[in-house]
Amino acid sequence: PRPDHRWWAPLQRGGGLVDFCLQTDDLAGDTAALRRAGIDMGEPEHRDRKRPDGYEVKWTFALARGAHRGVAPFVITDRTPRDERVPRERGHPNGVTGVGTVVVAVDDVARVRGWYAAVLGQPGQDVRRPELDAAGARFDIGPHAFEFLAPAGPGGPLGAWLRTRGASPYAATLRTRGGAAGPLDETKTFGARLALGA
Repeated sequence: PRPDHRWWAPLQRGGGLVDFCLQTDDLAGDTAALRRAGIDMGEPEHRDRKRPDGYEVKWTFALARGAHRGVAPFVITDRTPRDERVPRERGHPNGVTGVGTVVVAVDDVARVRGWYAAVLGQPGQDVRRPELDAAGARFDIGPHAFEFLAPAGPGGPLGAWLRTRGASPYAATLRTRGGAAGPLDETKTFGARLALGA
């Protein structure tokens, strides 16, 4: 990204996860629902690019803005077939099949829980993560889980994350078809805290 890009500043603080996106088949409706819940969402933006083979791929997205960036998703829909925009060869030797759980560090679980409960029509589940010295709310969205966690005390890793990065994605677990589970080497993931799991 360039210096005026929304991901520039977080990436200057050591890389890692900076944002997350949810694919939708109703971008206008989902953007409106996020706004009604109190999330600052930008207007839908249309984008396109021409591949080297001449095919023009097109998509539309709406970004969460300001303090909501990285805590609320940006939403995206394809205007051309998704397989034309996303690489068709999605298999990987490590067996990863997709994103399982995303952990988002937040300073106010009740506020964030209120947004998601309003949009999803369900209260979420309480979750405790002793290994992170954190607790919060978990929401299942499609095949993915999102955990919005606040530090239980000042000494845990999420407290340090919030002090340096602010509320934003902290870690993710990738679903896999077997093989070794556990954390990936952050020196090979550009600082992203990623783990393989079932």
